[in-house]
Amino acid sequence: MKPVQAKKNGVIGPHHADVGARLRALRIEQGLSINELAARAGVSVGTVSQVERNKANPSVRILERLRRALSVPLTALLEEDDAVSDPVAGDFVRKATARPLFDVGKHGMQKELLSPHGDHDLKMMIILLPAGAGSDEVLVGEGEKAGLVLEGTVVLNVGDRRAVLRAGDSFQFKSTVPHSVRNESGEMARVLWVMSTLPPVVHL
Repeated sequence: MKPVQAKKNGVIGPHHADVGARLRALRIEQGLSINELAARAGVSVGTVSQVERNKANPSVRILERLRRALSVPLTALLEEDDAVSDPVAGDFVRKATARPLFDVGKHGMQKELLSPHGDHDLKMMIILLPAGAGSDEVLVGEGEKAGLVLEGTVVLNVGDRRAVLRAGDSFQFKSTVPHSVRNESGEMARVLWVMSTLPPVVHL
């Protein structure tokens, strides 16, 4: 699948990131075989191969393991190393027209990266959840996660507590608590998701 930029009112918007091509380029750049990368990341050889060929949408668990195995920030798997969000502002601005969009998991969930290019302790994304979609694999670790429902309705489970959140509702919790988010409605939902990513935190 090649990256595609969508146009709205003639303006280029979020574009699909070619995660497979970026992963393969980074692996080759570091002189690793598929087998070696798989071993480092603790995933199967078949998984690495499928991701590189864009035959499967990696879960967040897989993306996190791969980027850690390569010692690169998440943005390195989504765009070129020399990419900047804004030619003037550089590494502290992400223009709306330059958001990488990537597919996560098997149920149509997508994410738009809001954080600028590079390695940052704080990550911001917009999560797009079609009807019935949700997080299947959530890892926990030190840090916090927070967000705001921009559109639709989602169910947020944090520990043994369950909250139904609608547009305008916000949340914040410790990442050490098991959690998940799901769209149980029949309409699309959009959530602004903010997380601290100090090691060993991984994100939803």
